[in-house]
Amino acid sequence: MDITELEEQKRELKKKLYEAKELREKLNKDTNELRKKKREIVSQLEKYRKEGLMHKQRRDEINKQVAIAKKKRSELNKEYEAIKEKVEELKKKYFPKGPSLESLQQRREALEFKQMTQQLSKREEEEIIEKLAKLNKEIKEREKILENNKELKEYVEKERELKIKSDKEHKKVRELADKAQREHLEMLECFRKVNQLRNELKKVERDYILTRLNADKAHRDFVSYIKKIREIEGKIKEIKEKEKMKEIEREKDILLKKADEIYQRFKKGEKLSTEDLLLLQKAGLI
Repeated sequence: MDITELEEQKRELKKKLYEAKELREKLNKDTNELRKKKREIVSQLEKYRKEGLMHKQRRDEINKQVAIAKKKRSELNKEYEAIKEKVEELKKKYFPKGPSLESLQQRREALEFKQMTQQLSKREEEEIIEKLAKLNKEIKEREKILENNKELKEYVEKERELKIKSDKEHKKVRELADKAQREHLEMLECFRKVNQLRNELKKVERDYILTRLNADKAHRDFVSYIKKIREIEGKIKEIKEKEKMKEIEREKDILLKKADEIYQRFKKGEKLSTEDLLLLQKAGLI
């Protein structure tokens, strides 16, 4: 292979060397970006994992409070039902037969609402007034009995107090349950994000490994091209040195031939010029 062919090979290899270098630098840059992205995802993942566990802990603590409140509500309801049963028993004992005081009050409220909200004829108006008068009379009779009967009054008051306490505890249970549900939903959302980030992390890690492998290959190609270029440069240098040696030998042969001709003239007694003498000296003949 001559120098021209070797120089052409060298140019092609330099082109490939430049391409491999460009690719390696790009892939190294991509690798660094993926490494940075991986760190960011891991940081976010840990953040949401901790938040999820925090919401879980809060939910569990609130659920304990819910259980305590439910137990207390159940105890109050049980006590309330027992008192209510006693109140009903006393009402049957002391109140006249017929509807309960609560039932009469509800009927009165319904008639008053109808009277205020509906367009009534004169006759319908009179009927309602008559019914209200009768209801008011019955209600007053029962209220008077309730007011004058100490035992019944105490139990009714106790029933009312227990109902208030039970309702309050029921409200507390609902509020705590709602709060626990909110913490539960927050926990689920955090863990959903954790799973999403884990999937994203797997993809980034896969891309990172592939990019790193390709970058390593590009670097190996780069090193390989440098080695091949140096080998070609060595061959070119060797060829040039051989050609130079040949040229030196050729010039030496010409010099010796010319010097021999001058020397033969010298032996014949011809007069030599200074240049001829220098040539003989250079050829080592004098």
